[in-house]
Amino acid sequence: MKKTFLAALLVLLPLAFACQPELDAYSEQKSTAQSADETLTLEKKSSPSVDALSVMGLAGIPFASMEAVETSRYETPWQVSVATDYYVTFWADRARTSPVNLGSAIQLNYTSTYYNYMYNNSMRSNLSISLSPGSHSYYIGSGNYECYYGANGNMENRCDETWLSLRTGVGYDASY
Repeated sequence: MKKTFLAALLVLLPLAFACQPELDAYSEQKSTAQSADETLTLEKKSSPSVDALSVMGLAGIPFASMEAVETSRYETPWQVSVATDYYVTFWADRARTSPVNLGSAIQLNYTSTYYNYMYNNSMRSNLSISLSPGSHSYYIGSGNYECYYGANGNMENRCDETWLSLRTGVGYDASY
């Protein structure tokens, strides 16, 4: 019975954490004080001094999201070329409303995907990068989309794209 309980606990433990409400770094706290006539008084205290790192999820790790920023675009009737830079940002809350600086170095895992539209095939590479503490946004890499068209409007000799996406890892939560 003890083994069954332990197995069930290990399976359900991540779900228990996922269902907990997020904490807000600027939440209000209540304190109580007892007066001389033995009545209780409640006071609301605002606490903006709460350390954001202490309220990052229940596991104490930041939430991560990746953003694609278009850096250049070139379009003609015969060619389309778009360059994109990818940045990862760390957040104190799952809703991604409060950015937070990394408190320690982490290894960020991501995937680079190359897709060839002419031949309908793709190739994925699992990569990682070491991030130093102290910032909430980091440049990860770049991607591109390039396609050449013939006089008839059909793809000719090149039409492909490379993009990046986050993978799970230790020290951050990439899930939504």
